Amino acid sequence: MKDLIIGGASNYDWNVLKYWVNSINKSGFQGDKVLILMNCDKDTVKKVSDAGFIVVGFQQDTQGNLTYPQTGRAPHVERFLHIYNYLSQNEYRYAITTDVKDVIFQQNPIHYIEKALTDDKNLMFASESMYYKDEPWGNENLHQTFGDFIYSKFKDNEIYNVGVLAGRGHALRDLICNIFVATQGRPIPICDQSTFNFMISMSPYKETSVYLRSEDAWAAQLGTTGDPTKIEKFRPFLIEAEPKMSVNIVTTSTGIPFTIVHQYDRIPNWRKILEAKYG
Repeated sequence: MKDLIIGGASNYDWNVLKYWVNSINKSGFQGDKVLILMNCDKDTVKKVSDAGFIVVGFQQDTQGNLTYPQTGRAPHVERFLHIYNYLSQNEYRYAITTDVKDVIFQQNPIHYIEKALTDDKNLMFASESMYYKDEPWGNENLHQTFGDFIYSKFKDNEIYNVGVLAGRGHALRDLICNIFVATQGRPIPICDQSTFNFMISMSPYKETSVYLRSEDAWAAQLGTTGDPTKIEKFRPFLIEAEPKMSVNIVTTSTGIPFTIVHQYDRIPNWRKILEAKYG
């Protein structure tokens, strides 16, 4: 059975998408590569396709550019609907979905997943190395999504990032569906992170998932662990050591290369290095 990396994007051109695309190709990943493009110019579509990716589109304008109707939902929430639809029609051994604009793959993710997912585990999540109560945006997002009572019960939880998800194909399919459905009808439109964290903090996810911290070298979440505009304030609240750059590879504090690097664009000098490598 094949493996899958899938992402979704809207209103990004090749200059934005190429780092994600090229890093996957350089990682040695051998499975299906899928990019759902809701609004995209035809030249970018061709470049993504020429790079070996399956492009999922919806409508075209008279010039051949991909278009998508307005739904009132944020694109990074809307993507979950279409990722679920794709997974519901295609069976995979392992599947990975990540944000596209600010993610690169430094290594083949399947090598890590094969070791991490033992027989009784189905999904794996990446920590942001902070608790909700200590991270201002996440803290407010949790409160606005659920209100006082649920917020008071969950504010002490560790934050896991919804922008890097992986697991067995059937399990990721169902998680993605649950995330999308849980975001609908909420008081705020951007609540995929809060609803996801709410779900995975309880059974049955607690018993069937692997919860990975930054130092486990699966995925670096640099929005909390490296952003130079925030790190001085965040550092006292980090629950583990910060990632570092070793020449042109992002590693843990002990020098182990990460498989996935997320939010690298928050650190200007790291961004320059990684974009030169994967551009």
